[in-house]
Amino acid sequence: MRSHRVAVAAGVLLLAAGLAAQQAAPQKPVFTSAVDVVSVDVTVVDKNGRPVDDLGRDDFTLTVDGQVRKIASVQFVPVRPESSSGPAPLPSTSLPDFSTNTVQSGRLIGVVIDRGSIAPVRARDVLAAAARFVARLDPRDKVALFTIPTGPAIDFTTNHEAIETALKQIDGQGDFQHGTKNIGITEALAFEQNNSFQMDQIWNRECGDIPSDIGSSEVMICRKLVKEEANIVATYAHERARNTMNGLRAILDRLGSSETPKTLVLVAESLVVDNERRILTGFGRAAAAAHVTLYSLKPEASETSAAEARMAASPMRDRSLREEGLEYVSEVGGGEMFRVIADPDFAFARVASELSGYYLLSFEPEAGDRDGKAHGISVKVHRDGVSVRSRQEFGVGLTRTAKNEKQAITDLLRTAVPATGLPLMVTTYVFQDPGSLKVRVLVAMDVDRPYDPKDTFAVGMVLVDGKGAAGASVFQPAMSPSPQSPPGLQRYFATLLTDPGTYTLRVAVSDPAGLSGSVERDVRAYVRRLGPFRVSDLMIGDEARGAGASGIVPTVTAQTSADVLHGYLELFAETPAEFDRTAVAIDVAPSPDAPALQTFPARLQAPDADTHSRAVGAAIPIASLAAGTYVARAVITVNGQKVGTMTRAFQVVR
Repeated sequence: MRSHRVAVAAGVLLLAAGLAAQQAAPQKPVFTSAVDVVSVDVTVVDKNGRPVDDLGRDDFTLTVDGQVRKIASVQFVPVRPESSSGPAPLPSTSLPDFSTNTVQSGRLIGVVIDRGSIAPVRARDVLAAAARFVARLDPRDKVALFTIPTGPAIDFTTNHEAIETALKQIDGQGDFQHGTKNIGITEALAFEQNNSFQMDQIWNRECGDIPSDIGSSEVMICRKLVKEEANIVATYAHERARNTMNGLRAILDRLGSSETPKTLVLVAESLVVDNERRILTGFGRAAAAAHVTLYSLKPEASETSAAEARMAASPMRDRSLREEGLEYVSEVGGGEMFRVIADPDFAFARVASELSGYYLLSFEPEAGDRDGKAHGISVKVHRDGVSVRSRQEFGVGLTRTAKNEKQAITDLLRTAVPATGLPLMVTTYVFQDPGSLKVRVLVAMDVDRPYDPKDTFAVGMVLVDGKGAAGASVFQPAMSPSPQSPPGLQRYFATLLTDPGTYTLRVAVSDPAGLSGSVERDVRAYVRRLGPFRVSDLMIGDEARGAGASGIVPTVTAQTSADVLHGYLELFAETPAEFDRTAVAIDVAPSPDAPALQTFPARLQAPDADTHSRAVGAAIPIASLAAGTYVARAVITVNGQKVGTMTRAFQVVR
């Protein structure tokens, strides 16, 4: 009987491998929850930037397109509770090993450096302060680094040191060299607008009046140079502004349309949008779709800086023009613009303070909101001395926008930000590929919704290496769930064939109703060397359910209420004779190093085509175990001497 179960377990892997062999503009924020409630995150801070945490439902007024709406609930969410001020706890090896998009343990904070708008050298102080800002974040926060227009880009990671190192190695790329004339951005735009009054004033200042009694060729040449320089200044400002907005839009697109809140901290010296405000069109909607709150930090140039050839003729107006665009993207992004005048650490500390807590408001959309179009949303607080930050647009729709399934899955897989419309649980098991030096990563996934044999999902998976390169991948446009799905869940299996290495696995699903979910998981795609063997992961699972079913189904969350736990692993040896003196037992213990509560011998079975491997399996009665967390432990011995163990945690639920 046990040998039959081992063979079926191997068949599960082959079935998953077969699945792998078969594969060959920003969206509006769309809410398609079954409850159909729109959630709005709102930050309320006092004059010092500290979150105000004692507001109730009656303290808020929420309007949609100017019409007051009833607020269903108000909850203050402290993002960094006092208990999290220390280092993040290390994961216990006694807990079941799976990843999910239903738990967000830290914030998502992206640092955006607009290198094209920051002068070299002057950027060093503010970028060093940005590195210190990252160093002070909670270890559980995921941080990303984006640079505009060129430079390093690092997706969201808890490896804060990598972000800090990159920030210390980059510099500004802005070119602020003046020509032979002293033309500021205000004056350059006056020439662009053909403002004759201002043009005459500038010409007279730079070249003097045209004499009436002598030739005017020198003055005319001077005027021509002034106009040419004004054109250069204006053209350069517009080019930088377009680069900035294109870069920001690309970042929002990269983040996707996940409902997970994200914060972008943009460091830029200027964003000149006068005469070219069209580049701002739709930015607020794109920020809302990506669920992004955006703060801008604007380093101020010293009036005595050596980078300035002469004092600008209109310094106040020039400053206003440079920060107008930054104020706009911060306002529609639900954040604020802060000037960095002398102490850049102060500005970053202000942002950190504002990020330490927010309110989650919810309301039920009305029939007119469900047209898939953008609607204005405003939140006000009935309290003096506070500032309110929230997004300005939202949309409600029942179906996905016009995107094919493959593009929708690709967009989800491009970003480390989880989509949470469909709750997912994912785990992995690593096995040696019998025919090569590659490994097979078995991916087991549960989607949190009842099983329906007529349901299909678009499913995509990709392994990404440490350099960001995509390795093995799977895409199924219409994947049916396994008939062995647990109650209330839909289960899927797939196998990725890859070279040994360390990867990030990204998994995404999308259903016909437009709901989507994604999750990422770190994967060490290696088989361990124990004595004379290469050993796969220890796979655990339940017995297959259903009429006439036989074999086992690999577990995802490692939670079981069954009376029998099934264990399975594979051994590979250079010399088949090694198996003749090898024994494997699978026991159950409270923790990896604790004495066994019960032990059961496993049977080694040789596959038909490969004499260098053995499939190892055992059925372990666990009906007597109380509810709680345990470890299944495969103990491998050669000639009676232990050469190693493989473990997998599981949880008994009654």
